[in-house]
Amino acid sequence: MNAPKFLGHASVGIAVGLLAVAASAAPALADGSSGGAQHAALAPALSRGFTWGTLRAGDCQQTNGRLTLNSDGTGDFSADTLTFQTHTHDVWHATFNLSTVSGTRLLTVGPLDSPGMSDGNPPPVYHWDRTFTFDPALYGAIGAASQSYSC
Repeated sequence: MNAPKFLGHASVGIAVGLLAVAASAAPALADGSSGGAQHAALAPALSRGFTWGTLRAGDCQQTNGRLTLNSDGTGDFSADTLTFQTHTHDVWHATFNLSTVSGTRLLTVGPLDSPGMSDGNPPPVYHWDRTFTFDPALYGAIGAASQSYSC
């Protein structure tokens, strides 16, 4: 009778041990509370990122563009954009072509649009973030990304 109980506890112990290893491998994110509590978050198995410097289109500018692709088929694009001269809510439109290293196009993401922007002195910077999904079977083949944009 004791053997099944022992095996049951061993299974739980192994599962708890595996969870502890997984949690310790995940990044710890500090929250803003005064207690300094930390929350473990499990990151996707694999991710890759593509970045862009300063891009200009018409009266608009994009900086700090970052496209992140995760092996689970989720993705994210974030950027800072601004407009130098408009009161009519300019919008940055970004479309991404993802391809193999040799240039074979695999998929297109977008358009992903910024919030409506207005100018100022100095122009306000609009930070934005858009999430998307794609076929995770394509993840391993993606080796390059290009951004087409307009404003």
